[in-house]
Amino acid sequence: MNNTIIIFLSTTLISGTTLVILSNHWFSIWIGLEISTLSLIPLININNSPRSNEATIKYFLVQAISAAILLNGATLNLWITNSWEINETYNSNISNSIIIIAILIKLGIAPCHFWLPDVLSGLPFFNAIIIACWQKIAPFFILTSMTNNIPNEIILLSSCLSVLIGGWGGLNQTSIRKILAFSSISHMGWITATSFFSPNISLALFTFYILNNTSIFLICHNSNLYNLANLNKTNIIPFSSTLFSLSILSLGGLPPLGGFINKLIPLNLFIINNNLIIIPIFILGSLVNLFFYLRIVFNTSLIIFPKSSINFILINTETSKNINVLISTIAPLIFLGIFLIPIIDLIN
Repeated sequence: MNNTIIIFLSTTLISGTTLVILSNHWFSIWIGLEISTLSLIPLININNSPRSNEATIKYFLVQAISAAILLNGATLNLWITNSWEINETYNSNISNSIIIIAILIKLGIAPCHFWLPDVLSGLPFFNAIIIACWQKIAPFFILTSMTNNIPNEIILLSSCLSVLIGGWGGLNQTSIRKILAFSSISHMGWITATSFFSPNISLALFTFYILNNTSIFLICHNSNLYNLANLNKTNIIPFSSTLFSLSILSLGGLPPLGGFINKLIPLNLFIINNNLIIIPIFILGSLVNLFFYLRIVFNTSLIIFPKSSINFILINTETSKNINVLISTIAPLIFLGIFLIPIIDLIN
């Protein structure tokens, strides 16, 4: 696939997501989602390997089913309310439920998470970034625009299941891509639960999560970190290894790293809104997540020794090739103070 086609497909992908974000019409939203999906299929199958082909077919079938469900739910809502507008008052719990199921499938949130680990495990890291990060933007914006019309029991139940399944599902995994997939399920549970109480705060947390997750995928791509067994056999340099470990711990919500606000702010919102029952569930799932994050950090940092001390001081040729990874990895740490101040102001 030449560069011209890749640029065209990438532009179409971005255009589809932008159309969804800017639209207030269910049919144009469905068109934007379909444009984004159809332009992504050739991009994620660029390697044309058997495992990549299988993951691409699975992804296409799941997205096609969710798009059909979404269109049926929007059509039913049109029949009831006589309007395609997304902000119209919903008079039917049936259309609400149908639309929410479609959005949960696209976000990969429990109980509609079944496709995400299999698809991500069959793709290279660079292709998996698009599905794990970019493709969640459009359905998440749809979800935040519907929070006032959805019963809180649906969102909170789905979020609790996502946190628990994302935690326990990642325990028995040795594939880094599957671990990151279950981690994505868990984190989206935290973010969607926050969206019910404050869509603005959830968007800020979602942005920080995308930034942190992208940095981890990039460094795994450049260092070929595919499973826990080969973490101590890769050529990852010490400086990059340290930043990778910090990003993993940040994703786990370990203070004082940037990812800690993605745990602190939702818990604060739960307390303010008197939803104390779900707090132990979220804390339990977060602790389980932190366990296998620490396992990755141990295999990456504590059993890899530098070949020479000069690697800690000088940026060699290998480091210069990974400069984009280093910048994107250190970004979550830099953005700690930038994100913390406005989020606290939004809560107050």
